[in-house]
Amino acid sequence: MIRLKVRRLEDCLLKRPKALGAVDQHEETRAAEPQERKFARVGDTLLVSYSIGDDFAPEFTETYDIALGGMAMLTNAELNREDPVNIQIELRGDQQPVLRVRGIVRWSRYDPMLQRYRTGIAFLDVDEATKASLQRYIDTLHLLRDMGML
Repeated sequence: MIRLKVRRLEDCLLKRPKALGAVDQHEETRAAEPQERKFARVGDTLLVSYSIGDDFAPEFTETYDIALGGMAMLTNAELNREDPVNIQIELRGDQQPVLRVRGIVRWSRYDPMLQRYRTGIAFLDVDEATKASLQRYIDTLHLLRDMGML
């Protein structure tokens, strides 16, 4: 009896033959090293408000992932890639005032289960005081999770 180990669904599918010397872009991507994040992320729900430029009223939502370099949040509408956003983040349980940061939309995808858009934001030009507050909050959440309190 021969046993085969299948690691990916693509391994089970029939593929069309490639021209001699042709390069499959997907194979290059899969072969690449896994992308490492520049900053440690923590999954947490934080209340945020965001606005696109100065022409629109702020909209309130929540994050589900945050790091020093950016965050992922839920939105009711798809945001355009590269749109600038102004963000205010309320750190739960923190005595510090609301953090204000500027960012840029990196991606926005519809989630049919939530019936909302998952949207990735990269922070721009974050000052040292804001970075310190955000890092302290992220470190505290990691510590509480390690202790089994979250």
